[in-house]
Amino acid sequence: MRRRPALLAAVLAALPGLALAAPSHLCASWSAASEVGTLDPALVNEASGLEASTRFPGRLYHHNDSGDSLRFFVSDLTGGGLKAVNLEGPKPRDIEDMALGPCGKGSCLYLADVGDNPGTRSEIAFVVVEEKAEFGETETPLRTVRARYPDGPHNAESIAMHPDGDLYLVTKPIDSQARNPGPAKVYRLSAAQLRATDGVQVMDLVGEIDLPRLASDQTFWAWIPTGFDISQDGKRAVLLTYGAVFEFGSDLAKGLPPKAGWVSGKTYSVILSKRLTQQEAITLTPDGFLYDSESWGKTAAPLMKVTCLDK
Repeated sequence: MRRRPALLAAVLAALPGLALAAPSHLCASWSAASEVGTLDPALVNEASGLEASTRFPGRLYHHNDSGDSLRFFVSDLTGGGLKAVNLEGPKPRDIEDMALGPCGKGSCLYLADVGDNPGTRSEIAFVVVEEKAEFGETETPLRTVRARYPDGPHNAESIAMHPDGDLYLVTKPIDSQARNPGPAKVYRLSAAQLRATDGVQVMDLVGEIDLPRLASDQTFWAWIPTGFDISQDGKRAVLLTYGAVFEFGSDLAKGLPPKAGWVSGKTYSVILSKRLTQQEAITLTPDGFLYDSESWGKTAAPLMKVTCLDK
């Protein structure tokens, strides 16, 4: 008797050791990193956030690390035509990353004031700015969302927006002396929480990513998260560290893999692109990703591109 394909698949999935593998969304082969532009150090002197606009192709967003005023920058894909956009509001404590995602009928930038090196902040904040075809010299944010962790303060430098409107944050799990990296925790703010205009939103703990375990053959610097982005379809993500890029081939909206589910080449991969000094910003592009580093105000920070070769 001829078996139906769906019935056969169900039988195989039920047998021990023969469960059907989920399709991998990982890139099988990456190009070497190449410099595609630079950022003017007179404006971007400590690059810490990077986003590529999908609503306005050919546009990049940037921001500086702690110490800057409440502002961001707009450029072309090479870092050229750099323009500062000042935002009304108090000076932030430590903006460490930015994300771009849905916001009502349009899209918004989410500037993450989440840096906390001593681990003492009772609250963090996300400044929400509507994405526009043209920005003025000064703009008014839509709102600022106050938030806190459910289990006490954490330092963080990495956020990303899922296409469903939820925001994900990855902690930077090292002590103040940067000696003891451990698993990074992942938290979520829902789309509904990001629409809040008052009160303090409590984030949900999604789980952990044990970078020292996933990249046990790498050095300490590969285990410290500094930037994050999620693909437009939500099926994959990239996490930048000081020494590597991690690609994850699963949808965060469906949860993180269990400990035994982290399989190199199947659910994640480690990309060893050219390491930049203090690399802290990354964004996915249709054919790969861009990343850059702090320049410390001395020389122009290079803007690097890595391309997926199997798509």
